[in-house]
Amino acid sequence: MRGLFFCRLCFTLGLLSAFIAPSRAQEGATLEEITVTAERVSASLQSVPVSVTALTASDLESKQILNTLDLVRQVPNLSGSNNVGLGTATSFFLRGVGQDESIATSDPAVGTYIDGVYVARQIANNTLLYDVDRIEVLRGPQGTLYGRNTSGGAVKIITQKPGSSFQGHVDAGYEFEYNRYQVDASLNVPLTDTLFGQVSAVSMRQNDGFINNVATGQEAWAPQTNGVRGQLRWAPGDAADITASVEWVKDSGEEVLGSDPTDRAAMHQNLYTVSSGLPNQFAQAISRAFTLNGLFKFGGMQLESITGIRDLDQGFFTDVSDKAPVPFYAIPNLSNHRQYSQEFTLSGKVASLDWLAGLFYMKEENRSFIGDQLFLFGGLVAGNFMRDLHNDTDSYAGFTQLTWHATDALSLTAGGRYTHEKKTVDVSEYVVLPISLPGTIPDYAPAAYPGAHGPLLLAYDTADVAANGTDIHPTYSQFTPKLGADYQLTHDILGFVSWTKGFKSGGWNSRVTDSRDFVNVKPEKVRSTEVGIKSEWFDHAVRANLTYYRADYTDFIVTAINPATGGFVTVNAAGMRSQGVEAELAWRVSSVLTLFADGGTIDAKYTRLSPDVEFPITNAVKRTPKFSGAVGYNAHVPIPLGAVISNLTFSHQNRYYGDVDNTGPALEPATNLTDFSIGYESPEATWQLVASCKNCSNQHYYHSTLNFGALGFATQFQGVPRQFFLNARYNFGGRH
Repeated sequence: MRGLFFCRLCFTLGLLSAFIAPSRAQEGATLEEITVTAERVSASLQSVPVSVTALTASDLESKQILNTLDLVRQVPNLSGSNNVGLGTATSFFLRGVGQDESIATSDPAVGTYIDGVYVARQIANNTLLYDVDRIEVLRGPQGTLYGRNTSGGAVKIITQKPGSSFQGHVDAGYEFEYNRYQVDASLNVPLTDTLFGQVSAVSMRQNDGFINNVATGQEAWAPQTNGVRGQLRWAPGDAADITASVEWVKDSGEEVLGSDPTDRAAMHQNLYTVSSGLPNQFAQAISRAFTLNGLFKFGGMQLESITGIRDLDQGFFTDVSDKAPVPFYAIPNLSNHRQYSQEFTLSGKVASLDWLAGLFYMKEENRSFIGDQLFLFGGLVAGNFMRDLHNDTDSYAGFTQLTWHATDALSLTAGGRYTHEKKTVDVSEYVVLPISLPGTIPDYAPAAYPGAHGPLLLAYDTADVAANGTDIHPTYSQFTPKLGADYQLTHDILGFVSWTKGFKSGGWNSRVTDSRDFVNVKPEKVRSTEVGIKSEWFDHAVRANLTYYRADYTDFIVTAINPATGGFVTVNAAGMRSQGVEAELAWRVSSVLTLFADGGTIDAKYTRLSPDVEFPITNAVKRTPKFSGAVGYNAHVPIPLGAVISNLTFSHQNRYYGDVDNTGPALEPATNLTDFSIGYESPEATWQLVASCKNCSNQHYYHSTLNFGALGFATQFQGVPRQFFLNARYNFGGRH
């Protein structure tokens, strides 16, 4: 297989470099100090009394974190997958809490933020990471400082900001297994002493797909990405720092065609060979974003302003049944999502009191054309439905947090957030007919809509939904407080405890063809307790952080397949309790070798079930592996005229159920993944040449399942198979 011998040779050299690295140990080797903004102000990672994982730009590079989905193997108790059929979407689950429904009337439970701007839709949050400064993952509910739809946690992506030095880089790579080319580059230019500009761009094209469709002869899931980001920063002094950013990204080739295990066994196919009778499947997302961040300091206070405008066009056409020659069930989609947000945060210090207060507003507008195309009994019975769905949100919030430093060692924290949201929905569901009949109207779906076109016969509309008792203009208000205490046991050991509430907004169960199923979904609420310790030892050579958590959810939201009808269901399952421990360890063995490990446990169970739920209370909560973790090393071994650089990450995740009904096809087996890299770095880090592999052992695994028992099929969605890379990078003007 292409690149296999080369990868084995590189792996051997990498292990050799790791073993010889300790012999080059030097006195005073210490771990890098990491600065985070987890509490909305800059502080050392080890000084913030919250559960947060921080990955720096060098971490992202050495650990081959190419996109947001790669994060799930690097953070304790963070699991996730491509949202079924959509490579552009990442469904994050933290401590067993998340959302795997991509429709616009359902909100994620793990919020994603890019440069402080909340990203409302998770259907396009899995894109290539380029020119990123760091990523912070806040584990557990973030109901006070972040608030909106963070009942599971928050993922913060912070891009590189323009600086005062002329510098940049070019990184070019080739992937051997699937014929993939990628180039990313960045150029930072100081325009004046106070005005700096930066342009970053990425272009990636994969020519061979991860999936082979033997029914059509086509390959699928061959990602392509093109993106560009321009930034302008004005920093006239300590009093002001303003950055404006404009970004455009197009992701295509992201259709993930699932595999039916029964047909796979009968046809002696592997997980990445499917037999889908639907030709020309696709998944594409085009996003545009404008961000304006301002930081102002005056009179001992700091004001931060974050303005965000995001516009997303998304389309896909996917067969979720893996059937040929006629698919059982196909979903076409064409949608546009616009959002505007504004946030102000004012912070300061009075005597021994740190204080912070803020205001938040967001308006979101969604318009979706969604289809359901059913072909039953070999295509003898066909049903084409098209749903025209509008839903809007206005969200308002005010928040504050106070920390009193009672002594040099003891600090007490209290905070709260009040959120008020107004939502509205307008829907028209049609049957698409081949010919005009009395009562039909002309087709008005956009020409780009990939589903069936033809005369439209109304099945139901907003009036029918309202007549069934569904609130089409709901409002949600919630106060989410936080109490905490932390104690500096020694200069390098911090203990903390916190109690907080979280809130995820409600919505509608809208992926339905019957108005009686178009019902309200209530908000999800959580009370969470954490006890943790952050410590560094042996002159900052060892870092050990440990957290115990317990979260109790009411009106816990789950998505499922109705076993009687085969339809999608989003419902409040009632009560759920999740608890466990999380650990992160790092050891700077020497100036050239660092070892790291992390792990987490989840003990989750339902404590009470709603009458609307059809599964027993003894079922396992879906997407809750009892243990997951990773170990590895990072080496930088000096040699004459440069250095050998190497990284190894081995991750393990226990098995878990991918559905609430705990069906056999949805039992995702335990997975072990290995990522490895080795390369040469020139003196002064001017250029690098790195060979690497991801999923080096080529483990075939699936991460989510749709089990349509009523329609006679189950579809398992694959993880990414093995890839071999060769990358060359050139830095000019200093490392950037």
